[in-house]
This record gives sequence, structure tokens and C-alpha cells, in this order.
Amino acid sequence: MASSTGTYCDICQSRHISKAAEEYCPVCEEALCTECKDHHNLANASKNHQTISIDEYNKLPAFIREIKQYCEEHGNRFEFFCPTHNELCCKRCITTTHNECKGYKVIEDFVDKYSKSSAALDEYEQTLKDVEENIQTAIVDRKYNLEEFKKQKQSFKTQIKKKKAEIIKHFDNLEAKIRNELSAVGGEKAQNVQSVIEKLEESKNKNIQLKKDIDAMKKYGSNIQVFMGTTKLLQPVSSQEKFVRSLQDDESLRFIDLECSISEELNKIQTDIRSFGTITPIYSDPRIQCNWKSDKSAQILSPPTYMQRIDNIHLKLICKIDVKTSRTITSCIVGKCLLFSTCDIFKSSGNILQYDSEGKYLKEIKLTKSFAFDIVFIDFDTVAVTGGGCDFKVNIIDVATLQVKREINVGHPNWICGATYKNESIIGCMDDNSNNSVKMFNIADNENVTALTRLPFKTKHTGETYLASDDNYFYHSDYKNVSVTCYALKGNTLWSFKDIVLKEPRSVCLDSDSNVYVAGSGSNNVVVISSDGLHSKQLLGPDDEIQSPHAIHHDKSSNRLLVSNRCGPAFLYQLSK
Repeated sequence: MASSTGTYCDICQSRHISKAAEEYCPVCEEALCTECKDHHNLANASKNHQTISIDEYNKLPAFIREIKQYCEEHGNRFEFFCPTHNELCCKRCITTTHNECKGYKVIEDFVDKYSKSSAALDEYEQTLKDVEENIQTAIVDRKYNLEEFKKQKQSFKTQIKKKKAEIIKHFDNLEAKIRNELSAVGGEKAQNVQSVIEKLEESKNKNIQLKKDIDAMKKYGSNIQVFMGTTKLLQPVSSQEKFVRSLQDDESLRFIDLECSISEELNKIQTDIRSFGTITPIYSDPRIQCNWKSDKSAQILSPPTYMQRIDNIHLKLICKIDVKTSRTITSCIVGKCLLFSTCDIFKSSGNILQYDSEGKYLKEIKLTKSFAFDIVFIDFDTVAVTGGGCDFKVNIIDVATLQVKREINVGHPNWICGATYKNESIIGCMDDNSNNSVKMFNIADNENVTALTRLPFKTKHTGETYLASDDNYFYHSDYKNVSVTCYALKGNTLWSFKDIVLKEPRSVCLDSDSNVYVAGSGSNNVVVISSDGLHSKQLLGPDDEIQSPHAIHHDKSSNRLLVSNRCGPAFLYQLSK
């Protein structure tokens, strides 16, 4: 028999019985039929639990219903909140996944204080109300602008016809020309204004839905669901506010008048006049001003300093390097000079190209039987070059002379792609799809054959991927999984970044604040990710001549950023914060 609510009792289901659920317990996270509800109300462990009807539960926003009270990995009840990752934690989480995090909070100490009566929710509601009022004001203003277009167009047509009557024989062609110009300019600007209205209408609908979500959350959500819901609401609410605020900063609300300038020399029309006039859009300051009643100081969850840091990051072009090659430029470094590694898959070879700091070509060397996949600084004068899916060797090369000082044979089948250098060891991504591993080997001694140690990273794909590191963490970019993941030294995942702004991430590097810079090969851009993995910003895009970039490197001592497209050119930037 089908359930009238579409939901079945979880307890009965565990006994292979299908009974319609009538109530839901947010604490137990179970749907209950009438009979099981009675037992639930009598049991010592659950008699104090506050249940809600299934209908009320289904009114909760999906992101609220997804908030669980028990840890899926360990089965324990959440008792702590980790501000570093903005996550609920159980006792086991504290000693495993979050063992290196700091500033834990006991949920019971503050969840009741910041629940349905939370100042954050009140602030969100006020912000959404402000957004709604400002959107409505902007819509009215844009519609008025459209009406003015109609009046002005009609007025201009009258002027045109009046002049046309005086010199009708010569004006047939000129009239058509001015009418076409009028329709084109007026239509284009009207379409632009209409586009703004459509965006405002869309934002208005989003605003209405968010208000409904908050209302449902306050009415039917549990305290812990509401608390976690406030964190999930920050981004969409802030996005709504940011959208409306942006209308004041760009040209979306600038009032547009159409100006028709009729030539004063119409008396000379037979000989001199070749144009009836011009249609010009006249921009003026917006006639409306957005008003905000919300008090941002009352918000509990404010944008973290990580977001402020990446917002302040700016790039200034130092020089463009004309690195023209038919091969793929897989990596680059910037130090005393600029080095680029190129890979020729069909010839199983690679080159190291050297340029000075002003982008002038100096020299290059060819590495036979090596893809020359990644370049890693060993010290200021020496680099290691990995072989990619071609050679089982790592070449140690002098930066100034490009002479191979040493070859390290890492043994079959250890094809090393992206790599990083840490504590006299090279840590590399292995090009072995059946293994998907990250391995480490020490290069302190001069032995060619070195034992490799597999690190406990749970990576889905390591072939042709890149790695970076700082004192505490490793950062792995996976173009197949379209992700950038941060790992602790022990191998546990701290965060993983996936966003439409970044496609096919390739080379990755860090600045002194552990912000992560990624070359987006599929998105034709360079993206910086905050050190907590929660925020991102596009630094460079197609407008900056960025096309399928594979290589990127940041020099912390000079604060320079080197970026190279797949087949060139490359660009050297000065980075400022």
C-alpha cells in the first residue's frame, strides 16, 4: 500500500514492513508511524524529543533536511563544531579527520543561543527584505526608462518627418538611414535595460525563495538544523546583497536618454548634407538609491579573513614572454631566471627553456627519453625535473648552466609527473592509473636507485597531475576529477575545492599565506583559492590572453607570478595584496 505522505516509517522498514510515516524526529533522524511514535514518546531515551509532522518536515528546505545529527563515518552523535572547516564533529572526528584543527566548540554551549532566535537569521531576513525593496524600486525605474524611450522615439520621428517634408525629394534615403540608426541604438539600449529587468526579476524570485526557506527553517527546523542552516544561507544571502549593491557600481542603473541631433545645415542639403543626424544614448547618474536597513555588525557569521586576503590580491604585468613551441609547456619556475619545461608525447622527449627576467630567450637543453613534466626547486641554484609518463628518472639540473648534474633512477614503473620538494625528499604524483599513488623518496645521498615510500593520500587520479606543499599541508590538483584537494601530512583530507569557475586544473602553487594559485586549462583562467578552501577568485582570464594554461609558479621572495599557456606565450606578473 502506498504511503499518503510518500514517506514510510524507518523503524518498520528495518523490519521489512511498509507503513506510512506520520511524524518525524529530528533528533533520532527517523520517520515514525503512529504506533512507533507512541513507543518513541514512552521510551526514556526519546520521550523528551520534539517531533514534527511529516508534512512540516517536507516543508523544510532540502539543505536543512540534509543536515544530520549523527556522524555517518563513525555513527556517533555530533557534539562539537569545527570553525576551521565549518563542520559538525563527533568525538572520533576530533581525534581523526580534525586532529590538527583548533578552536573546537561544544555544540551545547552555543547552539541554543544561536538557533531560531539567532541574530544572524534576523539579519538575513532584513537583508533579503532590503534586497526585495531595492529590486522593486529598480524594476519600476527601468520600466519608466523604457516608457521614456517610447516618448523620445516618437518625438524624434516627428522632427524627422517635419524636415523630410521640406526637402522630401533628397531625404528619402537619409530618412531610412536615420530611422535605422534610431531603431538600432534605441533597440539595443532598450534591450540592455530589459536585460537588467530580467536579472532583477530573477533575483527577486531567488529572494522570495530564500525568505520562504528561512521562514520554514524557523518554523520547523531543529535547533541544530537551524544553526547549520545559517552557515549555508550566508553565501546565497550575501550573493543577493552583492548583486543589488553591484547595480550601484556598474552601469546597470544609469539612466539612458536618447539624443537626436538634427543637422543645422539642411539648407545645403542638395550639395553638402550627407547625414540626417545621429542617435546617441546619453547616460546620467542613477535616479534611485538603494537603501539598507540591515546592520552588518549584528551578523554572527562574517566573511573570514581568508576571503579578504584573496579579494586584495592584484596582478600587474611585468612582461610577456614569447615562448612559441609546438610542444606542451607543462611547468615553469621563476627565480634568478625563468625556466619552462616542454613535453613532446610523440617523440618521448622534453626540453628545458631558459629566459631572463625580462623575457629574453637565453638557451635550452633537450632531455632524451624524458617528458620533462615538472620542474621543482631543490635550492636557489638547482632544480629537479621529473620524467612524466616516459622516463623512470629524475634529472637534477643547474639553473644557470642547464647542465644535468645528476640522474636519479627511481625504478620501474615509477613515472613521476607533478612533484614538490620537502625535507630533502621529492614527493611525486605517479602516472600509473591502476595504482593512483603519491610517493616520496630521499635525494640527500648520491645513490641512483632510491626506495620510494607510498604516502597515505586517498587520490582518485594521479597521472599527469600536479602537487604543491607548505610546512603543514599538501595540495593536489586533479584535472580529471576537476578538483584541488588539501591533505594533512598524515594523508587525511582537509578540504577539496570544486567550482564551475575552475575547469581542468593543472599546475598549482602557493604564496606566503598558503593561498593556492591554479592554472585552469579548461576554463582558460588563473584562479586563487583561499587557504581554507572556502573562497576563490579569478585573477586572469581570456581577456588577459590566457588560453589553456598548464604551467604556473609563484616566487615568494620577489612575489612574482609566472603563468604559461599550453603552447605559449607566457606572462610574468608582480603580485600585490
